[in-house]
Amino acid sequence: MRTLLDFALNDKVCLTRVDFNCPLNDDKKILDYTRIKAHAETVKAISDNLGKSVIIAHQGRPGSSDFTSLAQHSEKLQLVLSEKYKVDFIGQTHGVEVEQRISQMNSGNILVLENVRQVEGETKNKTSQEHANNVYIKSLAKVGDIFINDAFSATHRSHMSLVGFTGILPSAAGLIMEREVSNLQRVVDNPQKPCVFILGGVKPEDSFKVADYVLRNDIADAVLTGGVISEILLIAMGKSLGIPSMDFLKKKNLLQFVDPAKKLLSEFTDKIEIQQDFAVDENGRTNYTMKDLPLKASILDIGEKTIQLYTEIIQNSSTCVFNGPMGKFEDPEFAKGTLEVFKAMSKSQGFSLAGGGHSISILEKNKLKLSYMSTAGGAMIRFLMGKTLPAIDALYTNAQQFSVED
Repeated sequence: MRTLLDFALNDKVCLTRVDFNCPLNDDKKILDYTRIKAHAETVKAISDNLGKSVIIAHQGRPGSSDFTSLAQHSEKLQLVLSEKYKVDFIGQTHGVEVEQRISQMNSGNILVLENVRQVEGETKNKTSQEHANNVYIKSLAKVGDIFINDAFSATHRSHMSLVGFTGILPSAAGLIMEREVSNLQRVVDNPQKPCVFILGGVKPEDSFKVADYVLRNDIADAVLTGGVISEILLIAMGKSLGIPSMDFLKKKNLLQFVDPAKKLLSEFTDKIEIQQDFAVDENGRTNYTMKDLPLKASILDIGEKTIQLYTEIIQNSSTCVFNGPMGKFEDPEFAKGTLEVFKAMSKSQGFSLAGGGHSISILEKNKLKLSYMSTAGGAMIRFLMGKTLPAIDALYTNAQQFSVED
């Protein structure tokens, strides 16, 4: 995949798509700007190579509580970068005023455009050719020299700002995009063995598809489960969890995944590890074993025996991939399973990777380091399912159509 460093950026206008989508508080103020910190590396590289970086990003979507201007995002970007770099903001997405402002930029300048999801048609999934006819693409393409996509976390979408420029401008991956793809390819294409996938959280549909793909294609040697994923597998085995846990699964309409879980177990039962004990809240963290089922309290975390088992498997692995917590990690008393798994990964001598904003926040809070921490969620899951990512495909197609000199 071509990256921005394959191009001579001197005095070039780089239309740079990043993912600045941040968690906001009730007053729509940024709570955490991890993604802005990450993309700052790409923005800095463009400026250091005397390019002109025009930032395209989104925050929320129309109608959502977190849909807001990118003015404060530009301030956070300036905060992350040193005073050597000047970050400006314009409260428009495209048009004559934006075109004029871009044409006045000097080498090394940085300009953040307004929230791209204010543009009509931005979130429609279309081909690059279809999007290229939109007035937004035409406006910015007039003053742009190169399109740089650094928003790996959005590559599973075929939105206008992600693929629309690739049919008309030379395009490349940003530094974060290139790093995300190369690290995920390392896991999927040729993982060092033994390879372990850890799947938890509350999205069984995605997790079961990932498990099926990595086991069927001999990518993973073992899949360790926690959270709702493990609970559904237990039900598929004929176990009765107890009324509280069953009520939760029914309320969330998750029992529909019992049949897929049965199919998965019928083919790969020797490679899937399911929690052997459980932590519940009974005047504090209380541990129960499999023989204690059904339980009178909701299952909130994996238990001590499971933690020990998973730790041993992880420490003996050469590749370890984490996606989804082992329990109710937002409650400190029931974050133990997730935290101990991360500790085992951080101590492992092998390659370790985790994805999603929650994972990064837990790791940073506890000062734990992995080989690679992905900022992506849905895009990473799709990649691990072996599915194509439209925005990445668009970059590969562009490389065949345009040379670095165009």
